[in-house]
Amino acid sequence: MKLKAIAYHLEERLKVVDIQKKIEYSLIRKEHSYLFYEVSHQSYIYIKDFGSVVFVNCSEEIVKATINNLVEKNVVLSELPFEAFDILVEENKSQNVAFDVIYVKELNADIAQVIMMNLAQSAAIDHYVNDSMKLIDGIKQYADQLEIKGRILLSFKQMRKFIGETMNIKNRIAKNLFIFETSNLAWSKENLSDLDNQLRFQLDVVNRFKGLENNLNIVKENLDFFQAIIQHKHSSVLEWIIIILILFEVIQVIF
Repeated sequence: MKLKAIAYHLEERLKVVDIQKKIEYSLIRKEHSYLFYEVSHQSYIYIKDFGSVVFVNCSEEIVKATINNLVEKNVVLSELPFEAFDILVEENKSQNVAFDVIYVKELNADIAQVIMMNLAQSAAIDHYVNDSMKLIDGIKQYADQLEIKGRILLSFKQMRKFIGETMNIKNRIAKNLFIFETSNLAWSKENLSDLDNQLRFQLDVVNRFKGLENNLNIVKENLDFFQAIIQHKHSSVLEWIIIILILFEVIQVIF
């Protein structure tokens, strides 16, 4: 039997307490950071407070209706960061994770939750990587100016906005660092731990997160360099103003 698992990141944090009032499906598990619903047999919805919503064996109508209900507006799903896998339930096949396919002997709530937790993390990383790439693209135009013209057309205000944007992304990642940890559920049974490890390896969560940190460090290094150039330029202007004022005073004294 082939089932579809797909995770979307809504690009905003979700309040678990408020969500409970919006979703009418059977709530089978909950903690302060997530809600886990059973829609029907082998059909689940997993909602994580850092902004990811994961669906297993849910119709497109349920997916759209749930997400639109959570954000209270019509969302174009194709524009959201997402991660998708097929789940193949085969009793005679050993548990395994391949490229975009997860093989399990059965699909119960525990197995579904481990799968959905990892997909939620992966979709969140995609969102943050997209944010960091936007910052790098913004930095590149000023690096190109420096290479071609020997100077950058960047004001102190623009510099402060870039720094603020970078800090906000870093703060959001720091606030959600726990999302890259293994769930306690994965330690409860050997098959769940094995599935969790295989998913983390296949999704390359750790390396992608390190790449994300590297992107943000590159942005910071460039901003520090640009800031030093602008401060030097500002200091030079002040020095010339002081020199002109002194020269003016000297001329006055002479006359």
